[in-house]
Amino acid sequence: MNASTVAVGVKSKPFWRQLWFLVLVGAAAGVAIGALWPSVGIALKPCADAFIALIKLSIPPLIFLVIASGVAQVGDLRQVGRLGLKTIIYFEVVSTIGLLLGTLVGNLVDFGSAVQRPSASQAASAAAYQNSKAQSLPDFIMGVVPDNFFGAFVHDNVLQVVIIGLLVGAALIKAGDKGAPIRNALSQCCNLVFGVVNIIVLAAPIGAFGAMAFSVGRFGVHTLYVLGMFVMTAWLTLAFMVLVVFGLICRISGFRLFDLIRRLKEEMLMVVTTSSSEVAIPGMIEKLEKSGVSGTAVGIVIPTGYSFNLDGVAITLPMSLLFIAQVYGIHLDFWQQVSLLVLMLFTSKGAAGVTGGAFAALAATVIASGLPVEGLALLLSVDRFMSQGRSVVNMIGNAVAAVVVAKWDGEFDAQLWAATSPNRPASAASVAVSSEAPADLAPALSRKPA
Repeated sequence: MNASTVAVGVKSKPFWRQLWFLVLVGAAAGVAIGALWPSVGIALKPCADAFIALIKLSIPPLIFLVIASGVAQVGDLRQVGRLGLKTIIYFEVVSTIGLLLGTLVGNLVDFGSAVQRPSASQAASAAAYQNSKAQSLPDFIMGVVPDNFFGAFVHDNVLQVVIIGLLVGAALIKAGDKGAPIRNALSQCCNLVFGVVNIIVLAAPIGAFGAMAFSVGRFGVHTLYVLGMFVMTAWLTLAFMVLVVFGLICRISGFRLFDLIRRLKEEMLMVVTTSSSEVAIPGMIEKLEKSGVSGTAVGIVIPTGYSFNLDGVAITLPMSLLFIAQVYGIHLDFWQQVSLLVLMLFTSKGAAGVTGGAFAALAATVIASGLPVEGLALLLSVDRFMSQGRSVVNMIGNAVAAVVVAKWDGEFDAQLWAATSPNRPASAASVAVSSEAPADLAPALSRKPA
């Protein structure tokens, strides 16, 4: 039977029972609580923190299992190396486009010159970032290399987990038929971890409720007016990156951006409400595999992208640097901005996928460039709102990258993609398999049809 279509009677849940609607309800309730009772909203922050912690708990083992089993099934190390090289090339090209776009907008929109410099009390809030520094290339390389097998999992170092997964997958390829039992065991463990994730995701509405209640309660609705024009400009630029740049990439690659977004709408809502793009990783991996992107492509592109392809950070980083320079009346000429671009190509790769990581990368870049670190205090007050936009773009950028690289390398099942499209009308004879398909169909969906 072709895995693209299955004759099953899948009945869709009513919208009020679907996850995306429950997340919206939770977020709206959080906004109301934070606005009416700010102290209560602030006290609800542990709800969001607990949900993010549970998702992060599953990410290292999930990435290891997906990569190791995906690489082992390929059976050709040269194919894996080719896929990895294409992935890095794509990441660098798109990240550079993001940096150039952010620099262009930062130069055109001069909001910083109209902002009063931070007071002494505001500047004190930036003291925590005084010791931030950009890693040197040798330190970065050594940080990628795991010093022991379990340390990468304990310290949640995604790149080290990727390296370990690649090594284990390569060893299983070398083992040939003798490694078949281990490959099967890894596949079963992967299904188990996905099951755990599906249980955790049921708590997403509670996480959204706590995150929005804290944001509104802590910063207040009026915070949007403090540096509102700058935040609005950043969001418009991020939207341009998604709709125009990503949209064009998708069109050239032969699929529609909004088709991809509709497949990942629940993950997008979780990212917006929690301001963390990491919470989308498990759902993205599972849904993209079920949509026709090979396990190998998903396993390599998605985890690597969360360190090398943070397009939202690439856009807002130069905008923030130029904003601080404008606040202090510092003119940066063409060559100074070129040198900053080179610096940001490196520092933007160090931002973590959780809230606050991008701001730490900004602090390191500010200090390395010699700009006044006190200027961070102005952006710190609105970073929560900047983080929501960054995180969504990071997530969409990595999802687009996975599909593009898979199509580029022949690791894409076009029939399965069409069959699982949210726009495909169901018929009596054949119903497209959705993410709610029976569990026993999962193995068939994660592989190409023979």
